[in-house]
Amino acid sequence: MRFNALLSTINDNKTLAFIIMGLTLSRWIMHIDMDAFFASVEQFRNHPHLIDKPVCVGPDPKKGHGRGVVSAVSYEARAFGIRSGMPISKAYKLCPEAVFVSADFQNYVKASDEFMQVLRGFADGGRVRRASIDEAYIEVTTHVKNYESPIKLAKKIQKVVKEKTALPCSIGIAPNMTVAKVATGMNKPMGITFVGQSREEIMNFLAPLPVIALNGVGIKTTDRLRRAGIETLGQIQKMTIVDLWPIMGRASKWLLNRARGIDERPLIDNGPRVRKSISKDITFMQDIRPEQINLLHHSIAKMCHRIAKKLQNNHLQAKTITVKIRYADYSTIQRSKTINCATHNRETIYQNAVDILETHRNPSLPIRLLGVRVSNFVELEIQPTIFEFI
Repeated sequence: MRFNALLSTINDNKTLAFIIMGLTLSRWIMHIDMDAFFASVEQFRNHPHLIDKPVCVGPDPKKGHGRGVVSAVSYEARAFGIRSGMPISKAYKLCPEAVFVSADFQNYVKASDEFMQVLRGFADGGRVRRASIDEAYIEVTTHVKNYESPIKLAKKIQKVVKEKTALPCSIGIAPNMTVAKVATGMNKPMGITFVGQSREEIMNFLAPLPVIALNGVGIKTTDRLRRAGIETLGQIQKMTIVDLWPIMGRASKWLLNRARGIDERPLIDNGPRVRKSISKDITFMQDIRPEQINLLHHSIAKMCHRIAKKLQNNHLQAKTITVKIRYADYSTIQRSKTINCATHNRETIYQNAVDILETHRNPSLPIRLLGVRVSNFVELEIQPTIFEFI
């Protein structure tokens, strides 16, 4: 009855939201994000002589005439304007002295697993919510009681991550995952950003930020909101669902809650990393003319050989084969085929990949890049040998 009486006095849905949110404001969540992860692995683990130098993870730029794109860049390279996804030829022109290093995904996976293991030692109940290969959430509501403050604990985590993995990380501390994620990006690299537990602190922290700062808000949503005159989270905070509905439709409630820092999701351990696909691609030094079909088939054969070997090493079989074709004008298509029986056989993967290529490629356009990916995995049961019983 008393609760119903309280509700009857609430005319502002913002007030109601924060009364509900107050039930879990005593939580402490940390979002830990590795700084320039791939590039840092190359600098701090694989090639220590590259520390403090501009590093690009990507193919050899061949003095500005190479082809392909930059996969990752160090902070030193970013200072020259180089960004991930940039053509390596442009990156070279921006910084000819940059060091280009070929990516080795297995090294990144190993570093990621070590990073996640460190976090388990600090997380309440050992629960780690892996967000990607280089970032994760942990709840430290209980663990933080052993420290003077959440910031002291965050500094300890940074220190141990550096000691165990040799890699730098940044940490956002907040009462929930949404706000912690936003906080992490505020002071990179090796930064710690703290947001208190009161609703005023949360609202004030989020209010001046652009709407794209929220995880889950992309360029299209940002453009849609901008056309309606909405640029910041503070503007959304002052709105109601009725105000937002003509712009965002069913997503209005989600956006309003996130803009106000309301996120009641429990932090659930999502288990160890599960590989969902294996892929290889080739960017040709010169566009492959339509009549050079033998070269295309040879390139697919090389990729399928490497993919099959990786499947076998990981005791996996795949049911879905995908071929990516990027033409000289940068237009790109991807086409997939799912087979009846999972396989790790090189010839089977090759034959299906060639079939996809010949069925879907435009026979009048030269090809710049060709890629093969396998997915939809089936894990093989490893048969015991007689020696295991001796």
